[in-house]
Amino acid sequence: MENALIRSVTVMVIACPCALGIAIPMARVAGISLAGSKGILVRDFTAFEQAQLINAVVFDKTGTLTQGDWTLLDVCVKAPFLKDQIFSLAAALEKYSDHYIAAEILRHAKRAVLLDTSLESVHHHQNGVSGKLEEKEIRIGSKDFVEKNLTSPLGVLEDGQNDGALQSKVYMSYGKRLCAVFTFGDTLKDTAVNTIETLLDKGYDIALVSGDGNQTTRAIGDVLGIRDAYGSRTPLDKAVFVQNLQGNGKRVAMVGDGINDAPALVQADLAMAVFSGSHLGKEAADITLMQGNPVQILEFFDLAKMVNQKIHQNFVFSFLYNIISLPIAMSGLLTPLIAVCAMLLSSLSVTGNTLLLKRKHASIARNFSRN
Repeated sequence: MENALIRSVTVMVIACPCALGIAIPMARVAGISLAGSKGILVRDFTAFEQAQLINAVVFDKTGTLTQGDWTLLDVCVKAPFLKDQIFSLAAALEKYSDHYIAAEILRHAKRAVLLDTSLESVHHHQNGVSGKLEEKEIRIGSKDFVEKNLTSPLGVLEDGQNDGALQSKVYMSYGKRLCAVFTFGDTLKDTAVNTIETLLDKGYDIALVSGDGNQTTRAIGDVLGIRDAYGSRTPLDKAVFVQNLQGNGKRVAMVGDGINDAPALVQADLAMAVFSGSHLGKEAADITLMQGNPVQILEFFDLAKMVNQKIHQNFVFSFLYNIISLPIAMSGLLTPLIAVCAMLLSSLSVTGNTLLLKRKHASIARNFSRN
């Protein structure tokens, strides 16, 4: 009776699933800690598993692959309007917008002699802003947004023929008449080209979707080596684009920033937000790239691969422990004291194996920085 009781206690101690219970959470916590040290905020624990399944990456353009520091290069004002009038109306429309272009317009508006402009019924749309002044509608935004409200289509010179790949035009109308065309310039982030090249070399399908015009977006795609580049996309269009890729069997990561990318980030299998002033973009994301550097995408994919490997290794250690120890405990060759030590060693093996993740990640990070 005593021998049977000892064997039962020994088997119960050996069968304690401590190592198995900490196999996944410990690796994830270690991964989150390492990601944080690299400026990557992980909001969803499952992001590591999702990253391993990704085979397509969709990028937004502005603020993601470009700096997003739009510089106003030129303002073409149509007669009979004056530049001060245009900036007064534009500033009134963009007053409460957090878009990069709105910030640049407001910055230049401070230098102008602003008129007293009180707009009525200001509405924010997917690709522009509208309001009313003296019963006449004012619009500012993309070509499609403004042109559909004009009495006549834009002329050839007004049609957004950009002088450079990193230039975009914003249109403004007053009372169904084009009154100004703003030309903005942007610059690529230093690591954008290398990041895209590396992702393509690793076999990922890459696409670029933007709210800017088709010509500008395709020109940026050519510079970056992205064949699938699509412009004039609203936030909902971006979400539909991601959904269509998923319908074709792709596991999609969406990389974007701000409110314009929130629907696509929600739709994607893995949502990666580039840090910006938009809280909505961050709330919709599984991870946030706090440094705003595209190379952090590569770092996270590499880290996710290592975390998943550690999870599998921890499972192997845990199962081997139970497979080997349980029959021995049932045979009576172990005492409860030895069983406690064995159980502790199994948990320590999982812990130690997980801690090796930090050393391996540091080694890869050093090699990555050298390259």
